[in-house]
Amino acid sequence: MIRINLLPVRQIKQRNRARQEVISLVAALLVLLGIICLVGFRQASRITDLHGEAARLKKETEEFQTVVTLIEKIKKEQKVVEDKMKVIKDLKVASQLPARVLDEIATLTPADRMWLTSLDYTNNVILLSGTALDNATIAEYMNKVGTSDFFLAAELKNSSLIKVGNQKLKSFSMTVNVLASLIPVATPAPTAKAAAKGAAKKPPAPAAKK
Repeated sequence: MIRINLLPVRQIKQRNRARQEVISLVAALLVLLGIICLVGFRQASRITDLHGEAARLKKETEEFQTVVTLIEKIKKEQKVVEDKMKVIKDLKVASQLPARVLDEIATLTPADRMWLTSLDYTNNVILLSGTALDNATIAEYMNKVGTSDFFLAAELKNSSLIKVGNQKLKSFSMTVNVLASLIPVATPAPTAKAAAKGAAKKPPAPAAKK
């Protein structure tokens, strides 16, 4: 009977198998290392791109900030100009207000039934004094003043009977408040003392005795 020793063959197969496993492991490690290097390269490239993008955005932000600062400066200058224009406009309206008020007083005064003898315009309050034919004329005048777009209301201070020649007339004084909505500025309107030329007329001369 012939016997064959198979031990070296088995050892050779085991060595070959081990060699193949080592080669496979090394190949796997090389592939993994290649993948890691590739990913790292891509990440580094991405980081470089992001740094470039960040630098570009920072530069654009600085440019935009310069524009924003310029716009804010222009807005502030525009606000200053608008405020100055408003002050000029208010002063212009305020300077015209006394003349408009006096013109309204003259327009409302019935020239043939009422004669103003004095007019004082101070702090948006008008003090009127004058002479009228009767109480009805005074009441009608106060009603017209109250419905005017310039005035709030008229308040009668006093009224008394006077005699001019042979005629009996009513002497009166009243205050008239100018509407607050007509006053463009918070400070009081400038004082204006003037006679209402269109309305301040002397009473008619008394009839001559026969």
